[in-house]
Amino acid sequence: MAVRVPIFKTVLIGEGGVGKTSLAVRYTEDRFEEDMKMTIGVNFASKKVEVDGTNATLMLWDLGGQPRFRDVIGDYFRGARIAIAVYDATRFFSLERLEDWISRVKDTAPECKFFFVANKIDERQDGMGVSLEDGTAFAQKYDAPMMEVSAKTGEGVNEMFESVTRMLLSQ
Repeated sequence: MAVRVPIFKTVLIGEGGVGKTSLAVRYTEDRFEEDMKMTIGVNFASKKVEVDGTNATLMLWDLGGQPRFRDVIGDYFRGARIAIAVYDATRFFSLERLEDWISRVKDTAPECKFFFVANKIDERQDGMGVSLEDGTAFAQKYDAPMMEVSAKTGEGVNEMFESVTRMLLSQ
C-alpha cells in the first residue's frame, strides 16, 4: 500500500519588493537573480521535502504584492494551511503593511497559521530597518514564529522552510 504524502498549500504574502519570489526560487531552485521581475498575479512552485523522517510536499503560492493585485489574489488564500508573511528587514513600512495582508488571509482562510520572515538581512545596517526584537514582537502578536533570512545569500532559507514544514506536520 502506498504511503500518502501530505500536500500543504503555502502562501507567501507581503508587500511588493520584499523578496517573496526570491525566497521561493532560492528554496526550490537554489539560485538568486539580482534583477528578479515583479510577480504579476501569482507564481506557483512545489517542492517535495523530508523533515524529521517524514515526507511532505509544499505547494508554494507566491502572490504579487503590488496594490493593484490585492483585489484579485484574495481567492488564492482559500485552502492555505500556512501563510509565510515576508517583510524587508531594511524597510519598517513592509512589516507594518503585513497587518492588512493578515486580515485578508484571515477573512478567506480563518484556520490558516502564520510564519513571519524578515528577508534581506544581508542589506540591513546597524540601527536601521527592522530589528530582530521588533520583528519578534510583531510575530508574537499573532502567536507565530519568526525567522530572519537572506534569499540573496541563502542564509536561513532552508531552515525557515524546514521550520514551516515541521509546523504544518505538527497540526
